Formats: sequence, C-alpha cells, structure tokens
Amino acid sequence: MPDVTKATISATQAPALWNASPYFTRWLLWNHFARDMPIDEAPNPRMTWGLKMQPLILAQAAEELRLEVIPNPDVYFRRGLLGATRDATIICPDRGPGALETKCCFDYGVWMRDWDGGKTVPRHHEIQLQTQMFVGNEAGSFEWGVICAWVGAEQFYFERRPIEELWLKLQSDADKFFASVAAKEEPDPFGAPIEIPFLTALFPTDRGTTLDLSQDYEHIKTSDMVSMYQHHKARESEGKKGAEPIRAQLLALARNYETVLLPQGVKVKIGGNEKSKRISVYVPDHPSPPPVAPVTEMLDAG
Repeated sequence: MPDVTKATISATQAPALWNASPYFTRWLLWNHFARDMPIDEAPNPRMTWGLKMQPLILAQAAEELRLEVIPNPDVYFRRGLLGATRDATIICPDRGPGALETKCCFDYGVWMRDWDGGKTVPRHHEIQLQTQMFVGNEAGSFEWGVICAWVGAEQFYFERRPIEELWLKLQSDADKFFASVAAKEEPDPFGAPIEIPFLTALFPTDRGTTLDLSQDYEHIKTSDMVSMYQHHKARESEGKKGAEPIRAQLLALARNYETVLLPQGVKVKIGGNEKSKRISVYVPDHPSPPPVAPVTEMLDAG
C-alpha cells in the first residue's frame, strides 16, 4: 500500500529507485510523485487470490515457525522518507518484532526461473523486506525479517538480517529522489515495456519533427539495437519478447519526435495516435560510415 500523503516512498516502490522493480521504474515513480500520475497495477486474478490466501498463509507461518504473527496489512508505518505496510509483524522472544512478507507463486516456471527453485529471492522482494525492516515501528527498526513464499501448497521461508549499507543507500537515494521532485528534475525513462502506455500518454507525437542523432558516436549502439528490433519483428511469432523491450527504449528516446535519425543511415519513425504508438524502422543494406569517436575517447583507447 503506497503512502496516500506522498510524503514517503513505500517498501513496494523502493526497488524502483534503482529500476529493480517489475512494476515501476524510477521515471514512473517520479511522475507519480511529481505529476500525480497513477501507476498502480490493475487488479488481476493472481493478485485477488493472493489477498484471499494471505490470512491462511500467515496462520500456517505462525504454526510452522512457532512464533506469534500479528497481521497488519492496513497500517502504514513511516521512518524518514521511507514507509511500509507489512503483511504482518512476527514476534520472537529472543529477537523481538520482525517483518513478515508473504508471496504467492502460482507458476512453477516463475518459481524455477525467478526464485531458482527456492535457492534465491528476487531482488525487488529483498529490497522490499529490507525497507520494511528499516521502517520497523514506533519503537525503531527491526533486526530481522522473513519472506514467506507459498508455492503449490508448500511454504518456504527466507530469514534476513539488516543490510546496513542498503539501509544507508535507501535513505540517501530517497532524499535525492524527493529533491529531484521538488526541483522538477525529471529522470530519463528507463526504456522498460511497463513504461510504454505512459510514454504514449505523456509524449504525443509532434508530426513533422525530427531528432537528428546521426552524427552522435554514442548512438552507434542504438543503431545496432534498431537492427535487432528489425530482426525480432521479422520473427514476430517467436520474437515479440525480444522486440518489446527495444520498442520501449526507442519510444523513450523519441519522446515527442516523429522521426529519429541515427548513425549509419538508420531511421526510426513513430506512427499511431495518442492511445497507441507504432514504430517503423529503416536499416540500409549498405550502412554509411559511422561517426568518428571523440578525440578524448580515441586517446583513451590508444
């Protein structure tokens, strides 16, 4: 649950500070705070079932861990510029209160890929729990926490201790983030597929405009990326997964421009309307010579 006052970054939002979240990027988070742009994910059946199962998972965790578990999904705690709504507080006689975060994994493919079959925890979940532990409660930060993953009627537990370097970075980067919001210093879009609807809405295409990067040495790699996009689009049935991230990066680069000129004669053109943008690309069979590297870079290479 995010902070309705927008005075803090929530534990769920915190991974976006480093573009580590599958749900938001730093650019999306900035727009949420600076422009009040809604970025919450639309409810889906897995989210609904996860919420329905949460009380059962917490009860099972209390039984298996033999510790007191106090659900508090509607209480938002704050510490500095960070905040958290925990699924529950877990009480240990020796260690005091800790944060308990539950996750439902309904797909064994996701469990094997993202969790490595229980050998690791996805990075954004780790950051989320560490933020919850830092925020703690009125008495102070927590010295421990647990991620509980429900997978196919089994529960797996991942106990964590504070990572003090991460806590310091969370505080420092939250401070920088809010300073950028106050100064209206918008970060660049990250170029993730989740940004595409927002890039379309915030940057309507200005017809007849051109962004000329054809002599920019740094964008030779962008030309290569366009070639990869063309390759994936030619194999749409099996290549869509590869094309969509590149499409997001090209839309982030183009913003309001209709045409983007890139090194070696590569061209990107943005079509569509305010609801949906489409991309067409041109990659010449015989590319023109690439721009020459800046003198300083050539000296470094030498």
